[in-house]
Amino acid sequence: MFQKRKEMETFSLMLDKLLNGEDLDAHIEYLDDLPSKIRYQLLRLSEKMKEIKAQSEKERNEVRRRIAETAHQMRSPLANMKSYLELLENAESEKERAEYTKAAENAGEQLHFLTEGFIKTARLENHIIQIRREADALSHTIMQSILKVKKAADEKHIFIELDMDEKLETAHDANWLGEAVYNILENSVKYSPEGSVIHVSAIKNEMYTHIAVSDAGIGIEEGEEGKIFRRFYRGKKTNGQPGFGLGLYIAREIVLMHGGFVKAARKDPGLEISVFLP
Repeated sequence: MFQKRKEMETFSLMLDKLLNGEDLDAHIEYLDDLPSKIRYQLLRLSEKMKEIKAQSEKERNEVRRRIAETAHQMRSPLANMKSYLELLENAESEKERAEYTKAAENAGEQLHFLTEGFIKTARLENHIIQIRREADALSHTIMQSILKVKKAADEKHIFIELDMDEKLETAHDANWLGEAVYNILENSVKYSPEGSVIHVSAIKNEMYTHIAVSDAGIGIEEGEEGKIFRRFYRGKKTNGQPGFGLGLYIAREIVLMHGGFVKAARKDPGLEISVFLP
């Protein structure tokens, strides 16, 4: 009777420690009986609670980091919009009013782009987006992406050349893979010189379908091949060019959700970004 009471007191102390968030003594004598089994289970419960606590803290820190990143990225366009609206109030000529209105609209477009980018990023990273891979003609998906950047390319007299078999099929989600290819193409158009050519190709072998976008733009520096796919990373050569470093990051996340990977290769001049789909 005394032994049972002592065991119950031990269990009570262990439960009190768990409720108070304290660690249990990991060194317990394990015997092949019920009290030892319960002590072992309580110890496992303590370890599991520590894991949950650590994961919760990690998630809280990630939320704080995301909020800080969002605030930092939005500060500049918000400040610009406020400044231009103040200037618009005091504008003395129609020309000034038109200039300040256009500048405020551009700041608004930047905010819209950022907001959309954050939403897509959050949906991708939290696996809210479902990738539905279906065997489909890849040429149609790539052509839709090319059409989306055609206006910007035409303004810079950039020719986009497509080299692939029109009948090439591969399992992919046309909407989301199209978004990834569009982001890569938009990046190429933005950083390519006027009158240049962007070459888009796609081939299929036993292992992968390989999509490549090659340009003659400003390129990247040595060692940046992996960095340019990070969220908010801007290449060292992009100084003065508009952008937030989300396009290639989102493209990579989409390709990863397809079970593939992306790769960047420096050229002289320019850059080639490859997408590999299984």
